[in-house]
Amino acid sequence: QSDQNDVAKEDEDSEPDHDDILTNAFYASLLYLLSSKTSLPMPVSTYYAKHLLAAVPTTGPRLDMKQTSYKKIGPFLKEMQSDGVIKLGASKDGKDRFAFLVEIVKNNPDLIRFKREWKKEIAASGGDASTAGVATVTQKTKLAVVDLFIVPRHISDGLELDRDAVMAANAKTDERKGTGFLTKTECRALIETYIEKENLVDPKGKGRVLVNGPICDALYRVSKKNKQPDQKTAEYPTSVKRKELIEKWIGRMDKGHALVQMPGSKILNLGRGGPKPVDIEVEFRQGNRRKFLTRLRGMEEYGVEGEALCRDVAHRFACSGSVETDPVGRPALRKGRVELVFQGHLSEELAALLTGDEASTGHGGAKGSGYSLPKSVINVVLRKGVPARKKR
Repeated sequence: QSDQNDVAKEDEDSEPDHDDILTNAFYASLLYLLSSKTSLPMPVSTYYAKHLLAAVPTTGPRLDMKQTSYKKIGPFLKEMQSDGVIKLGASKDGKDRFAFLVEIVKNNPDLIRFKREWKKEIAASGGDASTAGVATVTQKTKLAVVDLFIVPRHISDGLELDRDAVMAANAKTDERKGTGFLTKTECRALIETYIEKENLVDPKGKGRVLVNGPICDALYRVSKKNKQPDQKTAEYPTSVKRKELIEKWIGRMDKGHALVQMPGSKILNLGRGGPKPVDIEVEFRQGNRRKFLTRLRGMEEYGVEGEALCRDVAHRFACSGSVETDPVGRPALRKGRVELVFQGHLSEELAALLTGDEASTGHGGAKGSGYSLPKSVINVVLRKGVPARKKR
């Protein structure tokens, strides 16, 4: 019992303290803003996405706001203001009293103390205390989605494939080791190794491979479950082109993906199937076919807080926006997720802002975006009758 308690305590102690991660990133980002002489005021959402998140060390655990005691960036910044570290300002309409980061109090004791300790840590690690921190914070990052593959259990068992190779035990990144998520190259290597091991190179045909029983069962034979009642008995190939076999092999794998932070190729998340979409949907306003509403959901999957984004979009594109936790007549939201609703046809502007591709829209509000979502996850839907925007 004592051993179990010790193990449980060790697991508990190994959990990252997201409050500490947040606080350290906050102070580091302020030092960068001061050193780079970045102009203020700045929208809180831009500061959070472009500066605070960028100050989280890439070598440690990722910041998860939901795991902090604050849950959202707003309450944390309000506390920092009350501690005299920063000053916040209201939006133009006065509805949001904490919409902008207005000032950094340079002589705040906590900020001075952090700067002193921070420089000591950098110097102790062999870095240059005067520049190392700035280089870390200013590094422009972006997110990318990488396709991965998972070998179905019945195929790996049928071909008696090496278990370590199937489970990616020797993957280059620690995040993939032992997970079964394979790159296309690793997945291809499995079937290539099997071909060589079983001597399946066809001596009678250049670039061809013999199809043995296990390969036929795995790639060509139709299971009883999927067989049609009137389907005739199929004739299976005994020899196929190597390229065709490999394409068939890749096609039979279960699909997965990795969300990767670039540069550095740091894997932030692994998942089965495709990446979660960020949906941008444009519809007519009720009873008015000349005005539009744009709905946005799914941004939380990529570390973008809904309420902060809503304020940022409203400020950038001079539109009204609202946050809905239980939208009527709409698909249900997952716990902790929201749907943002904006007035106007903003599909192009939102896509440009979220991906950081300001050249894809003529609206100046998308410039200086602090977001870097992969373009492949943006899903734009125009409801019936809504016209597409003219291409630039």
